[in-house]
Amino acid sequence: MMLRRIITSAALAAAALCIAGTSALACTGFYVGKDASADGSVMIGRTEDNFGASCKRFLVHPAADHEKGELYTTPSGFSVEYPAHTFRYSAVPNSANEAEGEYPFGAGGFNEYGVAATSTVSADPSEKAIAADPYVETGLKEYFANDLILSRVTTARAGIEMLARMIDEYGSGEGSVIMIADEDEAWYMEIYTGHQYAAMRLPDDKAAVIPNSFLIREFDPEAEDVIASKELVSLPQEKGFIKQKNGKIDLYATYALPFDDSCSFRFWGGRRILYGNPGTEPAKVEASLLYSPAKKIAVKDVMNAMRYRYEDTKYNPSAPGNKYVRTIGTAIQEECHILQIRPDMDREMSCVEWLCMGNCEFEPFVPYYASAITDTPYIAKIDAPQYSPDSMYWASRSLSALAAQNRSLYGHKIKSFMSDYEDQLIKALADNDKEMSRTKEKNTLADKLCADSAYAVYNMQRAVYSRLVTFLAEYEGEEEEKGNKLQFELKLKQPKAAAAYTALPDIVTLKEDAE
Repeated sequence: MMLRRIITSAALAAAALCIAGTSALACTGFYVGKDASADGSVMIGRTEDNFGASCKRFLVHPAADHEKGELYTTPSGFSVEYPAHTFRYSAVPNSANEAEGEYPFGAGGFNEYGVAATSTVSADPSEKAIAADPYVETGLKEYFANDLILSRVTTARAGIEMLARMIDEYGSGEGSVIMIADEDEAWYMEIYTGHQYAAMRLPDDKAAVIPNSFLIREFDPEAEDVIASKELVSLPQEKGFIKQKNGKIDLYATYALPFDDSCSFRFWGGRRILYGNPGTEPAKVEASLLYSPAKKIAVKDVMNAMRYRYEDTKYNPSAPGNKYVRTIGTAIQEECHILQIRPDMDREMSCVEWLCMGNCEFEPFVPYYASAITDTPYIAKIDAPQYSPDSMYWASRSLSALAAQNRSLYGHKIKSFMSDYEDQLIKALADNDKEMSRTKEKNTLADKLCADSAYAVYNMQRAVYSRLVTFLAEYEGEEEEKGNKLQFELKLKQPKAAAAYTALPDIVTLKEDAE
């Protein structure tokens, strides 16, 4: 996601000039095919980057029946009839106080049929493309796209087909990238202008890093497993801005704005973690969607890519002169999610939503059985635009904000502690899989595990925050009076197997150096 701007014909030049500045507020998407992953999972995910203090909520929309003629409407003027029945699904919406409906920016989630969707990575078209086919203000927009998908479809392909029909009929209000996956297929869609789009089934043996840009290169609208607008090729041909490669339309060259520094750095950084070494210079990496990873990718690798700050390169933002280098791991992450569909499991178990509220540099990803849960705990649903100690989002975000103030003194130790905690959550998921496989009441158990893990992480974060504030008070006093020998330390108690998922850590925070 990014701060949207409405581009009119009168404002095209101004919009082009301000692209570099506004794209700093932007999401980074990730895809890992089942044959490219370490365990046969398919993963789609995104860092939702917009503001560093934008309250997110984690909730479940229940299934519902609708009367004939009942309309789904949005504040921007989009309106479409409900189907007779909508499905249960998870979502991570913003505050209702943002004047974009009660549940704006559902972000990512699963529905009860095991369909995963993440909407959206914002992207902007070229001046010629948007001039030829302007956006429709009342058309499809990113702040409600995920809700439409997950409430209505039972397969990933059906989700793409539905979006295509809606754009054909109602138009699109902005450019974006959407990913939808199920146990059989993963699909990727680029929405360029008011009525032009292209979608393709993603190969199982590939991976992708998507940094606020359209990335499809050579494209054949007549190929198998693709869906495209009718004028995708004819429009740029008629208007004289089509670019081709090897006899096919090059969609990046035709419809996209070229990479700016923000895109180049994140594209390069994500591939450093998930691919290998794409070279030392971000600006020299050629834009393209898919690549073959050098090794199998685990869910922890994707987590680390989402928090990557180029610390092992000359572009480390903590180094002199690098303060404004655009990293993937950034304080403007509102939440981060990885939607993982694991093989050879019942749907209620296979669909895991790894969710980090706030920015993930200093916080763990927590797993939830998102196709099975029917509700989330109170702390996850609080709508708190300003700091609230009762909010799961603010427990995470307030700790991260404090940890970032001094990475060398205590921030790096909090980061290491959270990584260890996250590793235990990953390992403990196997114990919960066993519990889930034994019970017939999978929804009930999934709800219990969701509440237990949410409260466990919330309590842990508040405990670390409390100890950190205490340490800062002690440290300041020592520094003022006689010089400082205090170190900030965190120790994680190893939980026992059955209680691993819900156990709280034993935290020790003040430790004086030995002479």
